[in-house]
Amino acid sequence: DMECPAELATKTDDATEIDRREKHIFWKLKGITAKLTYRIFVKYGNPTIVEEKPEIQAFSNWFSTNCNVALLESHLTLLLARSTGYVGAKALNFAIKYTSASTKLSVTMDKLKPFVLRILQDTVIPILFVTARDLNQFETEPIEYIRAQYDFTETLFAPKNQVQDLLCYLCKYSSTKRKKN
Repeated sequence: DMECPAELATKTDDATEIDRREKHIFWKLKGITAKLTYRIFVKYGNPTIVEEKPEIQAFSNWFSTNCNVALLESHLTLLLARSTGYVGAKALNFAIKYTSASTKLSVTMDKLKPFVLRILQDTVIPILFVTARDLNQFETEPIEYIRAQYDFTETLFAPKNQVQDLLCYLCKYSSTKRKKN
């Protein structure tokens, strides 16, 4: 939750500035931290799916009780900051992944519910739009652009793919709730 320096947080569409920011240590550390917290959450955040080892079960129970919601709040801060400023691609990617994984647990989904509309309007839909950078690459190198859209290694950390998953999880949650009611 370290505060982002102003020169790294302002919104920009300049490709060279985005590349410079992505290489900055601040966004690299945010990305690594977001990845680690996401991976810990997926492995230990749900006590019902961990191994039967008592020490792992105990840690998972503690983690679920004390960390799940606080980490979700931290990831949501990153996710929602994107609407008014710049967020590094890797940090944004794992914030989206954490939010997606949070839809599967009732305690985190309850915390997430008030933010769903804002997440959809400020994050999901804008990320799904075709950007000027996309258009420029498509016009200058159409084959390379299409190849990048289907290259697994390039799409693995692409926020566009992650928001598609988040949208699907939110829709599944909504339809599941309707069926129960």
